[in-house]
Amino acid sequence: MEIMDVKTLRSMDERAITEYGIPGILLMEAAASSLLRHINPSLSYAVILCGRGNNGGDGIALAIKLFQMGKEVDLYLLDDADKINGDASVFYQMAQNMEIPMTILKEEEDLWSFQEALGDADLIVDAVYGTGFHGEMPPFLGLVIDMVNEYQEKVMAVDVPSGLLPDQGTPSPYTVQANRTVTFEAYKKGFFSYEAMPYLGEVLLESVGIPKKLKAEMTQSTYFVTEETACALLPRRIITGHKNTYGRVLAVAGSQGFTGAAMLSVDAAVSSGSGLVVLTSFDETLGILVPRLTEVMSLPLEKLESGVRSAQAVAFGPGLGQHRDVYKMLLRTVKTLQEEKESRKTLVLDADGLRAMVGKCDLFEEMSFPVIITPHPGEMSILSGVSKEELEKNRLETAVSFAKKHGVVVVLKGYYTVVTDGERTYVNSTGSSAMAQGGMGDVLTGIIASFAGQGLHPLDAAVLGVYIHGAIGDELSQTRYTVKPSEVVENIPKYLKKLLDKTIVRERVSKADV
Repeated sequence: MEIMDVKTLRSMDERAITEYGIPGILLMEAAASSLLRHINPSLSYAVILCGRGNNGGDGIALAIKLFQMGKEVDLYLLDDADKINGDASVFYQMAQNMEIPMTILKEEEDLWSFQEALGDADLIVDAVYGTGFHGEMPPFLGLVIDMVNEYQEKVMAVDVPSGLLPDQGTPSPYTVQANRTVTFEAYKKGFFSYEAMPYLGEVLLESVGIPKKLKAEMTQSTYFVTEETACALLPRRIITGHKNTYGRVLAVAGSQGFTGAAMLSVDAAVSSGSGLVVLTSFDETLGILVPRLTEVMSLPLEKLESGVRSAQAVAFGPGLGQHRDVYKMLLRTVKTLQEEKESRKTLVLDADGLRAMVGKCDLFEEMSFPVIITPHPGEMSILSGVSKEELEKNRLETAVSFAKKHGVVVVLKGYYTVVTDGERTYVNSTGSSAMAQGGMGDVLTGIIASFAGQGLHPLDAAVLGVYIHGAIGDELSQTRYTVKPSEVVENIPKYLKKLLDKTIVRERVSKADV
């Protein structure tokens, strides 16, 4: 699914009208029908607050539909009729002809009846700005929005909550706090800013009838990862496959006190389908772990280079600790990968592997092989020099900028994990706070390294790994207050089989359609 900025969305609408001959009023009518799908049929009374542009037109068109269904509707307009423009004026005239109750809000004395209506309403619809807000909220409208926000549980926003910048996700001092937002054709770029999330409520994506061909023609580089995405990326198991078919992963992980991180990462790689997984670590760490490694081979650190040469992917960092030997080990790994650059082995850097790179990010630009980094926000802040506060506001931009500058795939973890190579960007749709436990990142590293080792493009391996990791957590959280990392590992094979079955069904349906 696409994530679009306002400029692209407007261009798409204009082309639908001018090139495909779709009347603007038809798009508005379709928007109203889409909104109607998210309204309880037992609704008795709705208050619809409308601006003068297309967003207001969507609201007026919805009012007409509800009125025709016999529902009580009150329209509150923020402009005189002669200021309502474009296609919205057509629906305004229809609403007038049908004698739908309308009130123009201009003065503070107009707000008494509005306040009473808000209290009585089953539904309050915000159709003021949509994507048209530019950061300047009139003081009077600020009063109106404050009143609306007293009834957040009733509020449905049309396309974008009024007062929220759709590209940046920055809220104005007066921003509608919606219970749900019905957005059209694509997720808005700003929806994935942590600042925006308290105002959106549940986000529901709907179509207004933009032709698929036109949508496909719109140049896009940002996508929302769904199950369909994961199905398309999942590697297939061939009937003649053997362990060498599915790649070898070397994990450089674990240290005294952090043996669990190594166990979780290698077990995740095994469960994700790797043909062979090898762990190399400090002697004391291997002494603890070897008796427990039933499906994983071990390798002493002095043989690190041979392990790198034999692997298709290297997971470096989980639980290694923060002593100076880690950087030396990383340099040995990088040197060997440079020598093996023709085979395009992938390095996945996590945790202590990332900490070893602090202040040394220029080393990334010397790496001639694929690199995936998996920082949490704190690590990303240190690596990039961007404050945590700024990072929360600009997660996509920070990740893209770092990926472009250093030539790596960035997996910026968190709610709506961002995965980017600087050219294409994916926002993940899975995962929850039930997974907020130490060790979850180690599991993710193992999954991503496994898919990279199985031959997936590094960006695809990261996108698929992040989606699967979160999806398993989501499923488990349906019956658990919290989800342990080991539970995610245990459920990887079962989830991958379920995803494979769905992929096969999708392929059969696609062939039948042809």
